[in-house]
Amino acid sequence: MIQRIQSIYLSLAAIAGVVFIFLPFGNINKEGKMIALNALMNPIFCISIITISAFALISIFLFKNRKLQMRFVLLNILLSSLLLLVFIYGIYNHIQQDQLSPSFGVVLPLFMLLFNFLAYKGIQHDELLVKSMDRLR
Repeated sequence: MIQRIQSIYLSLAAIAGVVFIFLPFGNINKEGKMIALNALMNPIFCISIITISAFALISIFLFKNRKLQMRFVLLNILLSSLLLLVFIYGIYNHIQQDQLSPSFGVVLPLFMLLFNFLAYKGIQHDELLVKSMDRLR
């Protein structure tokens, strides 16, 4: 069912990933030139964001098999956490080496992780609800 709350959370996670690819997350002042940083500058980073967004979209349509959907979202949480750690490490290195001024795009990986976590909680709630109804039969 597309109208469940976890579908909205997964859609928001996918949207945050797509926006993060194109939105600059900071500017570096290097040798007097301002360089806008975005995810398209690093192909591995870009591919990982596309993978996370694709897993979120695929998870929306796995509503008939909640256990598989929970596994997909759990894998997505793991990938989002790894992406966030790598992102924080990269930002920390740029702050140390260059003059980095962050912009709004910095918080989007955190939103991706948060929306995936909220979707997992929603799927878990549905699974518990179905189990409780099965006990009543």
